[in-house]
Amino acid sequence: MRRVAELGSLDHMVALRQSGAVNRKLVIWLAIPVLIVVLIAGCRSVVKHRHEHARKVWKDQALVQIANTSMTNEQVLTEIDQIKHPTPNLNFGWAHEHVLLTTNGEFLVYAFRHGFNNGFVDHLFLAHGSDGRWYYSTYHFCNRMVGADFDPPGSITEFASKYAVREFDGKSDVCLQHTWPEKR
Repeated sequence: MRRVAELGSLDHMVALRQSGAVNRKLVIWLAIPVLIVVLIAGCRSVVKHRHEHARKVWKDQALVQIANTSMTNEQVLTEIDQIKHPTPNLNFGWAHEHVLLTTNGEFLVYAFRHGFNNGFVDHLFLAHGSDGRWYYSTYHFCNRMVGADFDPPGSITEFASKYAVREFDGKSDVCLQHTWPEKR
């Protein structure tokens, strides 16, 4: 009888051990997808941080470049003249390489950095207006401003309204904030 009782308790211990093994395997199998998700999120965060840092470095350099380009700079005046007087071989519309010209004669000296089209890292448009103000936007103008409408805006104010452009001080990181598309 005692031997039967010992065998019964051994069977019970084996069952517990097997049950623990199953639970351990289950925990490991459930932990693997969680670990993968955590690793992907961590990698994505590191990549985003690096791109955001590169965007900030570009912003600092672009602001210096734009600030050093006076409104009477030969390049600015040449671009304005080429916009005002297109030829069959040379027609920039209202957006040249460094200058945007509105129909009322106001203009923006600008720089643009292409971001990610999926919103992972925003685009960045920076400009100094002929009105003396600084502007920024995350609107997707695309390369060489092809994302801008073909109809020139009437003023800097109209341009700002149409393309989610905000005013800033020309120095701070405020210009790195998201403006477009508007978040709901």
